[in-house]
Amino acid sequence: MKLVYPLVLASIFFSCASPTEQENINGGSSVELLPNLNLEDGIEVVTWNIEFFPKLGQRTIDSVKKIIKTLNADIYCLQEISSRNSFEELAESLTEYDFVISEDTDYLNLVVLYKKNDFVVRSQSSLFTNSVYEFAYRPPLRLEMTYLGQNAFDFTLINMHLKCCNNGYDRRKASVDILHDYLNSSVQSGIVNHIVVGDWNDDISDSYNQNSFNIFLEDNDNYRYVTYDNAHSNTNIHDSFPSYPSFIDHIMISADLFEKEGSGDVQTIRLGDYISGYDEIISDHRPVVWRFVP
Repeated sequence: MKLVYPLVLASIFFSCASPTEQENINGGSSVELLPNLNLEDGIEVVTWNIEFFPKLGQRTIDSVKKIIKTLNADIYCLQEISSRNSFEELAESLTEYDFVISEDTDYLNLVVLYKKNDFVVRSQSSLFTNSVYEFAYRPPLRLEMTYLGQNAFDFTLINMHLKCCNNGYDRRKASVDILHDYLNSSVQSGIVNHIVVGDWNDDISDSYNQNSFNIFLEDNDNYRYVTYDNAHSNTNIHDSFPSYPSFIDHIMISADLFEKEGSGDVQTIRLGDYISGYDEIISDHRPVVWRFVP
């Protein structure tokens, strides 16, 4: 039997999950063994690049449906939705969820899928529509949301997909400069609890001279990557983009959420350990989740 290393959740209410050795029976798919990420009175935010969704048509749609339902997270921030019609087919089958899709993206749409009985979307918009080149013609999708749980909680969620490859380094640097200025203005205007997620297409553990995100890493009094430790791990077990391998799918928060980071946990869900042919059927990225209690 082949040994794999799936990510499993500890039984403690909040703990950083760690990989444990487990047998993948006959090398087949074991979606039912995926962890249930849902926390009582908590919020789970997943970022997941579902490469060119749906890569293999109905087979991909059916597989993603099973994964989303089994993980049972509150919010999925998705990138690379190639077919809006196919995504709407998926969303219609996920009766607990509603969604917002970007309206200003030229291709590879951004989506936020959320549990409709637990959250209200107060507003939605596309950011930086005058700077589409820097943002790879995918303006970030911004939502102002309210969690309706025991501790009602307002937050601002930004889902984005930065430029990859070729001249991507220069365009990523330009885009994060724009984002940093925007977030500073947003915070100063009284907007609270910013969560910025997505496929940032670069690793925050790169050396200074090669790092696209120095402006945020140097401003750690105001912004922090909750994925920092995973990205700087001395193993590749947490990598969100294993084929490189690298950690390029990040979640960043504003200072008013730093306290929540301390009581929460971050995990990379190693779906390929559960699903045979994951890369071919679904994506070359793994989902990353941040869980916290507001």
